[in-house]
Amino acid sequence: MTYLNGVLAENDYVAGDGFSSADITAFAGLAFADFAKVDIPQSLQHLQAWRVKVSERPSIAG
Repeated sequence: MTYLNGVLAENDYVAGDGFSSADITAFAGLAFADFAKVDIPQSLQHLQAWRVKVSERPSIAG
């Protein structure tokens, strides 16, 4: 999570400026972590913000 937070500090998405399969994979991984009761630490603000942004995409939000 710390690594992704660092990447997202410099990029809008995991692999750069556009939403890609890398974001889908990371989002799914975080969903599994959430299921296992592993929270994103509050100190990882870029990852927190990215997760909110991605979860609001119509393809994910439903």
